[in-house]
Amino acid sequence: MAVDASTAPSAVVRREIETVWNDDNLDMIDELVADEFTYHNPMIDEPIRGPADYRTLVENFRGAVPDYEMTVEEMISDGKIVATRFRATGTQERPLLDIEPTGAEIDITGMMFDRIEDGKLVERRVNDDAFGLLRQLGVVERQPF
Repeated sequence: MAVDASTAPSAVVRREIETVWNDDNLDMIDELVADEFTYHNPMIDEPIRGPADYRTLVENFRGAVPDYEMTVEEMISDGKIVATRFRATGTQERPLLDIEPTGAEIDITGMMFDRIEDGKLVERRVNDDAFGLLRQLGVVERQPF
């Protein structure tokens, strides 16, 4: 049976990054994110559940960093799980994670692991450079070793 290239797991993840995060097209969340979706990130106290709460997360982040751009540096998939190594850049213009606007440019790297079922994201685990983000926003100072 032929696989529809548009619903291949890596294509779903790439499309979500490009449309939702980079193009700020939040309407695509309904098409690409399953009702049972769960988002995990160590910088967030509790997992985000469902498309509506995920939309709020994206709105808040994109509102704080309106020129946010995520670049996929590497992506591999085993057919259901997609691992993505990325770089994210932008400028903080509004409060972010209870940090007042700094006007600082951010440039961080990270990894995401997405589980795809029936052409939709059902789970995302993000591990990005939280220390680097906080350092770039002036919350913590870089310490020499």
